[in-house]
Amino acid sequence: MNSIRQAYEAVQRSWSEQQWDAWADTCAEEYEFDTGTGLRMDLPGTMAWNRAWFAAFPDYEEEVRDLHIATDSAVAELVGRATSSADLVVAGTTLLRATGKRFEIAYAKVLTFDTRNRVVRDRQYQDRLGLYRQLGVG
Repeated sequence: MNSIRQAYEAVQRSWSEQQWDAWADTCAEEYEFDTGTGLRMDLPGTMAWNRAWFAAFPDYEEEVRDLHIATDSAVAELVGRATSSADLVVAGTTLLRATGKRFEIAYAKVLTFDTRNRVVRDRQYQDRLGLYRQLGVG
């Protein structure tokens, strides 16, 4: 099996199962997460984001619709579904208020790997306006 595919699957599995130590082990020291909202975070910041995401959307589940593997990167087409059960709060800032509404969001994730198959860059592209509409957020 392709080593980049295995590396991607380790990232996806550990994140989806909220195995945070295992997930952190998939990341390089210089890891950077670009949320697609203009917000960029390092590994500790992303860990806070991860925990806040699952606190706000505890029933969050994600389906990998397709996976495109290259020499040092993977592009995943995903669909996530959840209920907005609590405020999404990161670093003391409320990013989204809880609405109690369900949502579905399709997005693309681009992971770039170093020579040890650890993630150095995680970029996401999504339709935030569509998400806000589903949640009833102005």
